Amino acid sequence: MNNILRKIGIAAVCMAALAGCKDEGYVANVTELRLVSMEPQKGYPGDIVTILGRNFSPDRNKNIVLIDGVQAEVLEAEKDKLQIILPELSSGEYIVSITAPSGESDALRFTYLKVPDHQYLVSTIVGVLGAYAVKDGVGTAAITKLPTGLVKAPDGSIWFTDRGFNLIRRISPDLTVTTLADVTESSGSALWQGCFGSDGIYYFIDKAKGMLRKYNPADNTVATIASGMKSPMNCCFGKDGCLYVSARDDKAIYKFDKDMKQTTFATLQFGPNYCKFAPDGNLIVTLNSGYKFISIAPDGTISDFLANGVKTPEMSDGEPGKPLTATIKNCFGFDFDSKGVMYISDNTFSCIRRLTPGPNGDYSKGTLETIIGSTAGYADGTGLKVKMKQPYEILVYDDNTLYFTDTVNYLIRKVTIK
Repeated sequence: MNNILRKIGIAAVCMAALAGCKDEGYVANVTELRLVSMEPQKGYPGDIVTILGRNFSPDRNKNIVLIDGVQAEVLEAEKDKLQIILPELSSGEYIVSITAPSGESDALRFTYLKVPDHQYLVSTIVGVLGAYAVKDGVGTAAITKLPTGLVKAPDGSIWFTDRGFNLIRRISPDLTVTTLADVTESSGSALWQGCFGSDGIYYFIDKAKGMLRKYNPADNTVATIASGMKSPMNCCFGKDGCLYVSARDDKAIYKFDKDMKQTTFATLQFGPNYCKFAPDGNLIVTLNSGYKFISIAPDGTISDFLANGVKTPEMSDGEPGKPLTATIKNCFGFDFDSKGVMYISDNTFSCIRRLTPGPNGDYSKGTLETIIGSTAGYADGTGLKVKMKQPYEILVYDDNTLYFTDTVNYLIRKVTIK
């Protein structure tokens, strides 16, 4: 009770002090121009943007909006809101200044996005945002939970791993989703990512159980190939016909020959999150807490491939032609098109990035560019205006079509490149 009385007394003193300030003639200036925010904060020339603030003129012609000194057209005006059309400017961050009868201010910044050389149209093809269940159906009538792995099957269908329910599921060309198998080994399984062998068998990872397993669609059987690995993440085949497994907590890449005999292909400084072969025959590996990609040559030589290895809260594509100047965090998927262009699902920054090799397919002189997504959330649409939430695997179906698992949104999404 004494503590309560003491707090009441302190509050009373503070209120008296505030009242005293008011008595001394303090008057807040509530008529001056004030800028609060812009929505969105990034965009392209010609986009419509809303500026929130205080004490704009209701007469739109009396509000002068300049972005880097270039005047923007004011479409609508209210006392606390302006709607403008972005003028033509190149990509970059610019000062936004506004002059109105109530004053002047340059307290806002706006980022112009680079106009892409292609259109990337994103649509949701499977799942319902935030909903999870085991439900087959056509397109968005089907429901999943934590879709993670994604691969093109020999018959042209798409298979994905439903991590939330430990299911292998299939998407037919007409978007019919069918559950093929429940591969739960026992309580605590965590189905991760997989791939097809030339034998038509689907090989997949149970991360929690430390297993490499296989599913034969011909007779609907499941078998375990290897166990005892610590947090295996994904598997992929090389041109040599061997199967390679990234094992994050072992900090190793394991190699399984054609008889599925296991050896260690590479021991790493940081745990691998994902691996896949590039067109040049090198194994590309994303690192957990390493903040970069590395390349492993067939003879085992390791070299840096992408990003500077520095932990940072900020995403950067780096300098054109210098991929080691980029920043990156955790990635659990990438794929290559027929021209060697690499598409990366950036799990941490919730976006899709593209690495275009330099002359003669030289990745060391490649250019990294963020092409889809810029903030976490959910929105279909075009390019950087799209929103996703922690994507995992990405699949290059053909040179004009990508698919990716929008894992934490419980969705599978399609990218049409135009």
